[in-house]
Amino acid sequence: MNIKLISGVVIAGLAVSYVGGKLYMTDKVEKQLDAKIIEMQPMLDVKYGDLSVEPITQRIQLHNVVLTPADGSGHPITINEITVNELDTSSEFPTALDFVLSGISLNIDDIEPQTADKLKALGYNDDLLISLSTKYTYVDNVMDWQFGLSAQDMGKMEYSLNIANFEFDPKQPLTLLFSYPNYQLNSAEFTYTDQSLVKRMMKQEAENSAISVEELKQRLSDKINAMLAADLETSHELSDAEVNVAKNAAAAFIKFINDPQSITISINPEQAVTLGEITQAQHDPAKLIALLNMAFKA
Repeated sequence: MNIKLISGVVIAGLAVSYVGGKLYMTDKVEKQLDAKIIEMQPMLDVKYGDLSVEPITQRIQLHNVVLTPADGSGHPITINEITVNELDTSSEFPTALDFVLSGISLNIDDIEPQTADKLKALGYNDDLLISLSTKYTYVDNVMDWQFGLSAQDMGKMEYSLNIANFEFDPKQPLTLLFSYPNYQLNSAEFTYTDQSLVKRMMKQEAENSAISVEELKQRLSDKINAMLAADLETSHELSDAEVNVAKNAAAAFIKFINDPQSITISINPEQAVTLGEITQAQHDPAKLIALLNMAFKA
């Protein structure tokens, strides 16, 4: 038989299997999803458009989701796309989760009134368009977690966290209240990237103070330098490393104030640090910064 013909038959067979698997998986997930939606109906009305499931990666994508309070107490929330890249369903507490919510449209009048008023004063009057992502793995009592939150034309926040000794029993969630001091923080990082929120806040504050934005930036920079100088003058017990960290923090914040692009705060303790130790040092900034081996970058 012609080798090209054999190849064509094999490829066609794989394609049919792929399509068939995709249709089967999509139908299976759709039935499970519809069952969950029925459970939520007393509180929430949920509608969605297209649903697809990749049979190989089992990635789930849901488009044009609309969430409406069943009692009509608020405006509908629309989500352009929900993507579940990974979800462990074999464990009572999932050992892996990776999902993204893109294009969450939220009416500004549905958020907390004081916050809404502040946002409107900054010029945000249209619906908020938000995206959210979270990803974690939980293996051998080690939680590695990443989280992202962004609002269009405002800014983006990104968090990462690695914690050991994280023991969680889903049957007894209240045990977290007693066991958290023993959790060990291995590393953490926070990054804020500005789109226009900080710039608008600075412009508003400058106008309220009847000064220019450049004058406001200089005032803020001077204030940070004065605080640093006061701390260095009174804190004679600080080591050279602690002094360098304090100077690094001040320099990073001053750079961000003068050019608000992004700022990152990272934590990489040289030795194991528990959340209990961090709590005990929370009222001593210098000790806390040294304990966590914090670094700042703008």
